[in-house]
Amino acid sequence: MLRTFILLIILFESISSCEDSKLLMEYKNFTDKWPAKEKAVFKIKPFSKQEVNLIIYIRNDYRYPFSNLFLIASLREGNKLLIKDTLEYEMADAEGNWLGSGFLELKESKLWWKENFEIPDKKNLTAEIEHAVRFNGAEDGIDGLEGIVGVGLALEAISN
Repeated sequence: MLRTFILLIILFESISSCEDSKLLMEYKNFTDKWPAKEKAVFKIKPFSKQEVNLIIYIRNDYRYPFSNLFLIASLREGNKLLIKDTLEYEMADAEGNWLGSGFLELKESKLWWKENFEIPDKKNLTAEIEHAVRFNGAEDGIDGLEGIVGVGLALEAISN
């Protein structure tokens, strides 16, 4: 009886500690390829001023031909640019195995953009993410980046 009671307490604690801290979680999916000129745009509705982690999610399949991914991510308040970053993420390990989680052909990678970012109080924000993958020596990005089937953005509340 005591053992069952302890197991129930542990189960209850683990369930109650698994609160979803996401204030926003949204995906933009692509049919077959991610066009170079197509930005993934996310509208962020106003909420009270607080610190959040900005997380980018990438869904890729076996057709993605590179071991890394370059992104340009920006956050705007109207026409005012708040932040703009060029980011590089590893998508595969040295042996060519995909990083991220998932089964079979589709993998999802959680990529950190900004930690402890203070969201302005009650402002409409727009986040834009575009890929900046290009072949060596090429000026233009690869149009129709194969294997990237979705881009997501999450704002995760920071628990104190």
